[in-house]
Amino acid sequence: MFNKSGMQNMLYILPSLLIYSVFLLIPLLITFWASLTEWDGTSWPVFIGLGNYIRMLLDPVFWISIGNNALLLLFYTLFPIIIGLALCSFLSAARPAERSLLRILFFLPYIMPMAVLGVVWRWLYNPAFGPIDQLLRAIGLPHMARAWLGDFDWALAAVGMVATWYFFGFCLVLFMAGIQRMDPSLLEAAELEGSSHRQKFMRITLPSLLPEIRVALLLTVIAGIKAFDLVYVMTRGGPGTSTLVTNIYMFQQGFDLRHFGYASAVAIVGMGLVFIINGLIHLAIRERR
Repeated sequence: MFNKSGMQNMLYILPSLLIYSVFLLIPLLITFWASLTEWDGTSWPVFIGLGNYIRMLLDPVFWISIGNNALLLLFYTLFPIIIGLALCSFLSAARPAERSLLRILFFLPYIMPMAVLGVVWRWLYNPAFGPIDQLLRAIGLPHMARAWLGDFDWALAAVGMVATWYFFGFCLVLFMAGIQRMDPSLLEAAELEGSSHRQKFMRITLPSLLPEIRVALLLTVIAGIKAFDLVYVMTRGGPGTSTLVTNIYMFQQGFDLRHFGYASAVAIVGMGLVFIINGLIHLAIRERR
């Protein structure tokens, strides 16, 4: 039995719970139910149990998309965090005015929608008139110019570099905020003992930034697994399957081929990967603290 206070608390959270249920919980349950069916979006769904998941295990294109997602995580997660930490170490020793200006400049890409950045970088990568290839030809390196987004070997890296450029400013600002909450007396004591800037960063600053690193890992891993807008705008998963990721594969199966049951199964697996990887990150970093 709820007491009066408990009922009042339930009334406070009821609007949020209704919004959560309508826009997240119910669609999630419908998606899971659809993943157990064969459905073309028009006829009545046919229940096939785990048929879509078994098909997924035997589908080589699905595993190619998983592999591409794994490679993109380097550009969405690892490289931005490494660059953010390196710049954080550099900016922490800079003067306040310079630090503020550079922090704003590095963060600017993050305030832009990824789809817009995809359009801009698609123009930059254009092999005929794009500034990147034009610059390579101008400085005497024409052999390095190529159709970046049309090259089977370079397309994924070209898209990934845009993601790195997008996220490293976010990681930098997050790490700089973490430095501001540190006790400055620790760094002062290390400096009096003769520690170098690198030693202070590795032994004091970096361990203190573990909570911020965990947040950066969680958010960038989610973005990497859910990657869609940037890849779709720049390459649509091509050439071939070289930049095909799970969300684009799900989109193709659902809206191009009308295999909505199979597309729902791909979506459920993607959601499961987000929970599993983020859970492992949370446990690993918590154990180190």
